[in-house]
Amino acid sequence: MDELIAKRYAKALMELVPSKELADQIKVLRQIKQTAERPEIAELIASPLIGNKEKSALLVEPLKGKIDDRLYRLLELMSEKGRLDLVGTMTEILAFELKKLNNKFEGTVEADETLPKEEIKRLERVLEEYSGAKIKLKQSDSKSDGLKVSVEDLGIEVSFSKSRVKSDLLEFIRRAL
Repeated sequence: MDELIAKRYAKALMELVPSKELADQIKVLRQIKQTAERPEIAELIASPLIGNKEKSALLVEPLKGKIDDRLYRLLELMSEKGRLDLVGTMTEILAFELKKLNNKFEGTVEADETLPKEEIKRLERVLEEYSGAKIKLKQSDSKSDGLKVSVEDLGIEVSFSKSRVKSDLLEFIRRAL
């Protein structure tokens, strides 16, 4: 339910702000999100004992003149409706929508050894052909016994495990005999 409401606020901001300025708005929202996630601030936002006007006076009004007026008005409206707890969800929705607008996504590569840059570029090209989107892959530090490539925003996950291939091959040989 909260995600649906956050999508409405995100859609409203996307309609107000040109797509060129959306990345800047997301940066500001991420800073606000980090502040709102601090335990003392999160407790204040969640408290039913503090009214929406007081929350607005403490959290939103200090931002006046420091952030874009359109974003300020949206935060003010969210405060009036008691929806300041949705800032984090709205930020993530906006970041995903920006990725969709730009058709650029990020993914990770996990391997048992560090892959050369040429191999990562080749994987990026294959995924770009498959998905039709610009994909930037980064190799993560986690180790696996094979290769795992994932682009979560597109729902792409490909993995090859040495142990899995070995067990599948043994199973195939058993069935063949």
